[in-house]
Amino acid sequence: MRYFNLKSIFVASCMTLFLLFGILWHALHSSNASHIVSSMSGESVPEIALPSLANPRQLFSSTALNGHVSLLNVWASWCSACRQEHAMLMRIKNEYHIPIYGILYRDDADIAGQWLARNGNPYVMIGDDSRGRAAVELGIYGTPETFIVSATGKILYQHIGVLTESTWINEIYPIIQQNEHAKQLNG
Repeated sequence: MRYFNLKSIFVASCMTLFLLFGILWHALHSSNASHIVSSMSGESVPEIALPSLANPRQLFSSTALNGHVSLLNVWASWCSACRQEHAMLMRIKNEYHIPIYGILYRDDADIAGQWLARNGNPYVMIGDDSRGRAAVELGIYGTPETFIVSATGKILYQHIGVLTESTWINEIYPIIQQNEHAKQLNG
């Protein structure tokens, strides 16, 4: 009788363990960090005043984002994921003509400038956030992150991670089109 109870406990424990592993595996493989809902959605872009990467005596301000739907991309030249998404940002600039503003996150301005000179610059303007303060205000998880900003300076969407063609076509661009359409209807 005792042997039967130990065997039952062992089998039940193994089944429970396999069930827990299955749940964990499913959670890890079905989650997508880029789909985190931002607490900033619907909020105005925080007040940002950073030295411009191109001219440190000029300021990049969050008011530059007003008047048109735009992208705000937080990046760094040391970030391999940022380098991976660079071609997509260039494509957005050249084919879709969506203004892209950048925040250079905790990077060396000279190295970042040289990297852009070699690889192309998709940005209208870049603010140099060498201390990471603007990133904290935006609630950045890491680089790269991209925000869709409305013409009135409201954050419509936050994408965490590499901006791919699929993400652009299926998530980001439809939001921009919808916002542009609404803007035209409201005159």
